Amino acid sequence: MIGRLLGNRYRILELIGEGGMALVYKAECILLQRIVAIKILRPQYSSDKEFVERFRREAQSAASLSHSNVVNIFDVGREGDTHYIVMEYISGTNLKELIRKEAPFSLSRALRITLQISEALRHAHEHNIVHRDIKPHNILITSEGIVKVTDFGIARAVSSSGFTQTGVVMGSVQYISPEQARGLSVGPQSDLYSLGCILYEMLTGEVIFQGESPIAIALKHIQEEPPLLNEICESQPQPVVNLVKRILAKDLEERYPSALALSKDIQGILGLETDGHTVEDYPTQVLSLANGLEEKKKEKPAKITNNRFANVAILFASIILAFILAGVGYLYLIPPKPEVSVPDFVGFEVKEAEKLAAENGLKLNVKKHEPDENVQPGGVLSQVPKPGMIVRKGRVVDIVLSLGIETVIVPDLAGKTLIEAEILLDQAGLEKGDVYSESNKNVPKDYIIRQKPTPNTKIQKGAKVDIYRSLGPEYVEVPNFIGSSLMKVQSELASLGLVFDNSLIYKSSPYAKGNILDQKPLPGEVVPLNTEMSFVISSGPAGMNSDFTGNAENDLDY
Repeated sequence: MIGRLLGNRYRILELIGEGGMALVYKAECILLQRIVAIKILRPQYSSDKEFVERFRREAQSAASLSHSNVVNIFDVGREGDTHYIVMEYISGTNLKELIRKEAPFSLSRALRITLQISEALRHAHEHNIVHRDIKPHNILITSEGIVKVTDFGIARAVSSSGFTQTGVVMGSVQYISPEQARGLSVGPQSDLYSLGCILYEMLTGEVIFQGESPIAIALKHIQEEPPLLNEICESQPQPVVNLVKRILAKDLEERYPSALALSKDIQGILGLETDGHTVEDYPTQVLSLANGLEEKKKEKPAKITNNRFANVAILFASIILAFILAGVGYLYLIPPKPEVSVPDFVGFEVKEAEKLAAENGLKLNVKKHEPDENVQPGGVLSQVPKPGMIVRKGRVVDIVLSLGIETVIVPDLAGKTLIEAEILLDQAGLEKGDVYSESNKNVPKDYIIRQKPTPNTKIQKGAKVDIYRSLGPEYVEVPNFIGSSLMKVQSELASLGLVFDNSLIYKSSPYAKGNILDQKPLPGEVVPLNTEMSFVISSGPAGMNSDFTGNAENDLDY
């Protein structure tokens, strides 16, 4: 991907970030001569309509936002199977890195950062967009100290009738709201709780909850009070204590109703204007009259000093010019190195690529390693300069090597609820697959019995895990027996808690004798234990059913 030109406009320079669904690259817009960030959908998702649609919705949602504290979206495009979003490139660091290095922050600094994030959320919520994954990693701080909220990767633009979406668990577990942890409706107040977790971390230097597993942390969001809350109460003014308690309230009725209300309280504490607009967040400055007078006194000597500096600068420039002219003359006198066409190294194992490079008078430099499902580990994924370019011998070609398929460990979901399983799978970088239900005497209703693949298996990141959920001891989900042989099905029914009905119906069909053509109850129905199963059986093609007697016990011996 490095060196590729997307949309005949954006030249990919380097990989700067990775997410579960996309990779983020630094790129150059050759049309406007500016640096941008490009989010590119991972190759394994390009053929998945659901992921592509989610990716498009992200772009459409985020592109509707225009705010100084939100990363701007410039362009959306597709080239073949490559789907991408072009965004504002932020030169700086993310808030998580800043917290690791410098927390706990001063109260003023923590509140000013919180205020800017709150203003970004206010703007998004007014456009019916809920971020759903507010965390320090998604908060960028520019070199000028301006806060930029990014990665609306799971933000959803919802209808004007409300912000809610039920049954989906999203967000990073250390910052999810209690309602997210329960898998309940998620709205703007969930973003505010996540922001409260960030404020808590800036003030204390610690994440709000820690635990042995994501499930343990999620349960603490639901049930427990923050461990360092008393320390905040003792060290901070009462208005700050009230703000922290309100933004982290587990009950929605007690939490801030909107980002606007939160912003006004923060502005009040900081002594800023509270007319609904935030004051420009200028850095603190100390102004001194004495300093001003000193500057005036120094004005005259400065002129003399400036003249001396000017003379030195002219002399220095003359020396530099002489060196340049000498260098140019040297280049003309020395014959240039011969030129060579850059070979195509992509797909070659690194040792073979090095040998090919040496044969052409070139050198290789391994820039980085990236996971890839198509190129074997140690194989070349991309190169700069590109194949076919004419360069001087001795030129260094930067290459990216494959790590192979990125794999993760499948977590153990047995004994968990569906919501707990979704959290575990999300943390492992996996997706929930099909959910099946079956009767089980030992596992309570709605808890997970087993899974495919089994726990501790290594599988490709982003793969799906099927789940088998318990119906309890009283009910069973009817399997699909159609196409199976009658003899095989009869032997399985008892173990499934179903009863075989001897009154069979036979029909001629092109299918093999004894195969099931139809069943009742139908596949997928949930029925009480010991329900009778009746079947329609194939007697083979017309004119060949003399082997059947109509008696199930005899017909099983054909």
